[in-house]
Amino acid sequence: MGETPSLAGRLALVTGGASGIGAAIAAALESSGARVVVADRDDAPVRCDLSRPGEATRMVVAAVERLGGLHILVNNAGGYTSPTFPQNASWRAPLELNLGAVMEAIRHALPALAADGGCIVNVASSAGLGCDPYSGVEYAVAKAGVIRLTTALAMIDGVRVNCVCPHTVATEGVLRALETKTIEEIAPPPPTLLGVDAVVNAVLHLIQDASLAGRVLVLVGGREPRFLGPPMG
Repeated sequence: MGETPSLAGRLALVTGGASGIGAAIAAALESSGARVVVADRDDAPVRCDLSRPGEATRMVVAAVERLGGLHILVNNAGGYTSPTFPQNASWRAPLELNLGAVMEAIRHALPALAADGGCIVNVASSAGLGCDPYSGVEYAVAKAGVIRLTTALAMIDGVRVNCVCPHTVATEGVLRALETKTIEEIAPPPPTLLGVDAVVNAVLHLIQDASLAGRVLVLVGGREPRFLGPPMG
């Protein structure tokens, strides 16, 4: 295990942080002593629609101005709607939200993060793993891109980049979708849903363990977390 730095006084930006996993991550960071800015298209200190090109740049600039710097970037925002590709004529928007905005945020956050050995945690999904058919095509393609983006960057300008890759998480939104069976339209849920706290703990671990870079931590309900393959080289 690497060193475990304190989060007291650290400056963090969490995307998609107004609800669900993002809100839980933001709350945990604040409880650990970090100052946090939440970005979301709903009620948030920084309001933005990351499905639109250029919004991630504006978001990063606004967050750095509010915080006076940046040490931690958690790219959590994501999602999809029905219909999906090829029926969805607006299929570029989910690609932008789930992958393009992640790349744009990293690019523009790097100078601030590099100033003090910061770190990035990307939130991907098990939808980006494997070779099985998956109805949410754009979402799966984008999350696969986030996984490879993480491993391709690994350590850049002294900034560590890691990724959590959860299976279906028991957020309020997912539980509501299960009640109406709408989630079945995209992919059947597993027998054991992953708790939100498991994702939060994984994100905090990747932030705090200074030995980790370019790693993808796979989370499945009812199973022990595992890293996706050994780092190459």
